[in-house]
Amino acid sequence: MKQLYLYVLVLAGIIATLEKGYADTYPEVVFDNSLVKGTYAKSKVSYQGRSWVENLNHHLLVSDTLFFTPGNALSLQYKSAVEGDWQVDLQYSRQKLNYQVERSDHLVLKLYIKSENTKDNNLPKISIQQKHSETDQLELASYIKNLDYNKWIDVRIPVADFKNLHVKETITTLRFTQNGADDEMHYLFIDQVEFLSKGVPQVKLSSPAILSSAIAYDKQVHLKWQLPLTPSIRYIKIYRSEDNKDFRAIGIRPTSMQGCLDYVSDLDKTYYYKIAWIDYNYEESPFSEVTEVKTKKLNETELLDLVQGAHVNYFAENFDINSGMYLPFRMKERAVVSVKESGNAILSLIVGVEKERINRSLAVGRISRMVFFLSKAQNHLGIFPAYFDGRTGLPEHRNNEATYDVLATSSMIEALLVARQYFSKEDDTEVDLRKRITALWGNIKWNQLLAEGYSDVLAEKISVADTSHRYPTLGGINESMNAYLLAMSSPKYAIPLSAYENGIKNIDLAYSSDYNKMDSLAKDTILALMRSFRLAIDPLRNSQENMANRVSVFQDTVLYGEHLLFGFSGSTLLDLYKPFFTIDPKLLRDRNINYEEAIRNYIKVRKRRDNEIGVGSTNSDVWGFYQRMDSIGSYRINPAIAPASMFILNEEGRKAVLALYDNYGENFFTEYGFRAWLDLRNNDVSDEYFATNQAAITVCIENARSGLIWDLYKEIPEIKALLAKLFGEDK
Repeated sequence: MKQLYLYVLVLAGIIATLEKGYADTYPEVVFDNSLVKGTYAKSKVSYQGRSWVENLNHHLLVSDTLFFTPGNALSLQYKSAVEGDWQVDLQYSRQKLNYQVERSDHLVLKLYIKSENTKDNNLPKISIQQKHSETDQLELASYIKNLDYNKWIDVRIPVADFKNLHVKETITTLRFTQNGADDEMHYLFIDQVEFLSKGVPQVKLSSPAILSSAIAYDKQVHLKWQLPLTPSIRYIKIYRSEDNKDFRAIGIRPTSMQGCLDYVSDLDKTYYYKIAWIDYNYEESPFSEVTEVKTKKLNETELLDLVQGAHVNYFAENFDINSGMYLPFRMKERAVVSVKESGNAILSLIVGVEKERINRSLAVGRISRMVFFLSKAQNHLGIFPAYFDGRTGLPEHRNNEATYDVLATSSMIEALLVARQYFSKEDDTEVDLRKRITALWGNIKWNQLLAEGYSDVLAEKISVADTSHRYPTLGGINESMNAYLLAMSSPKYAIPLSAYENGIKNIDLAYSSDYNKMDSLAKDTILALMRSFRLAIDPLRNSQENMANRVSVFQDTVLYGEHLLFGFSGSTLLDLYKPFFTIDPKLLRDRNINYEEAIRNYIKVRKRRDNEIGVGSTNSDVWGFYQRMDSIGSYRINPAIAPASMFILNEEGRKAVLALYDNYGENFFTEYGFRAWLDLRNNDVSDEYFATNQAAITVCIENARSGLIWDLYKEIPEIKALLAKLFGEDK
């Protein structure tokens, strides 16, 4: 049994996942900029025979001196030989929902022909790859009115011209291939590759842009702008100068962003900024006024404030306007919102208010909107589905399963109870918010969410369409703990206190978990990242056929010199961190588990393992990788794992925050905090963010610094009473 349990947990580590969120660009954009210098890691170069394509480690080079939109463009230098062939793939890099084209769309790109020997037939062919198919190849030259050199050419290809294209199937790759052969070298630059829908707004941008502020934080300059409600604005274009005369375009940002961070090279230096709006034809509005700023070095405390503030900003900006709920990604046809990550958003907003990064009334208004939405949204026994359409309040069921998610609901309700403690003023708005939260909380019938055959074990999901379907049971040292503590403390529908021993301290091995710790719509470019750590293995036959197979979490193991009470868990450490976003481990005074010691040991083991294996860094403070399941077995650093460990290993976590910021801040740290992952071996960073990461860094660092969320949670009256029953009065 022990060997089986260890096998399950090791396998789980390979497939651990997280919820995903926004990128710095639009979902329809295939390429606008490489986030790292030198090469574009999401390109793939191959050639054969006498043909050749310039590459570095099979990736296209990028130009940071010649580009259409700042700060770089793809460099495509090739030789097309009669006895040879070549192809270049631009992989569509979205890890969230990939873009689905319409036949009325256009594929648009900007082309710069540097080699004057290049004729029409020397330009490559182009095709679109989808999951299971590839379109016919089209000649790029057929869509160029006037072939010209040393200037940017606008190329627009009707999507309808691509034969064998399947509408509503996601795009995976844009492929350039060899065309006419002449055994000569050709040199092109390619930039701003995107799908644009028919009939984009064409209103001329006549008013100047408005740059409202520029504030320096160490080598980061925080720019904020005031964007008008003009539908023809496509991007914000940012200019920087060192002398207030020579301004250089340094970046673009989508209209979903209200500001950005610009990384500069020098401290104690004055910089000048201005911005312009850009329309869909990439014509600029009049410039804003110039704003001056001087950089200065921040101390360690100020840097931690900067890091936390950026991660709070992720949740402050990324939400559905109708429901107030966290919006994992933008879709054309509907607004799918996440219940689970809206809980993390609430905790992060509370931290933001406390640290004066967010106005209190704005946070109250946002959370009130969520509560009002949920009070009218569809539920079953008080439990919500994992996702809603934020515009309608109707469930967004995945895989055609009409299920209601206990864990997602627990995450949301727990955060709302913390908010009920924090927003304690006696004004009408906060009083009303507290009453609405209490009503939602009291409506959950926990005692009807039990797994078949058990009186104290919760089911992970419930179905109204197929009541005979058995979903996994909750258990283990993970976010199941939060659900059980809520269920045992319910004022009207509590489950027995025995759930602490029988529910939390046992784990389900019978079924594959359909509860996805990442957004269930999320996909990796190479391979779909996998599901949670409750795995599909049913090696046992229970004497009671309809009962789930569960085993004890206690699996004593020693690794890297440390005692691991629950055996080796290959799953992400964020699974272990998640319960303690709200629960101070000192509160759980268990005779058999010293939670503080157990968590510390797991973190120490993971750091030692990562340092020993190596993740492409010679700095021992850079650690916390998860494995991407691909053919080369590469490793990506998850930037939340090490910094968030501050809540229990303050020194190690603090050093990790500073190491990531100091060494990789230029490309890896933005106005939304650290990006989703960093791949040092392949010189690549994600262009997206993981909501769970952003919350972990925000909340865990704050708990380490002030204990804010912990202190609020332990004072929730229902939780306080439960802990007294389980462990005795707090001394």
